[in-house]
Amino acid sequence: MVVRYRPSGVEALSATPTDGWSVAVEQPGGPLVVNFRNAEGRLSRLEATWSNGPTARVIEK
Repeated sequence: MVVRYRPSGVEALSATPTDGWSVAVEQPGGPLVVNFRNAEGRLSRLEATWSNGPTARVIEK
């Protein structure tokens, strides 16, 4: 996952899932959200924002 951070917002430059995983990129007007899922339903989610500097949170389910 490659992300570009700027004070004006965050942009996904590339997201390449490993074999057996899919990727979906969302940017609903707020944080950049990238969801990686496998066939068993496992989720790895990145939430990236600019808030007084770059921030990122990874959620594993």
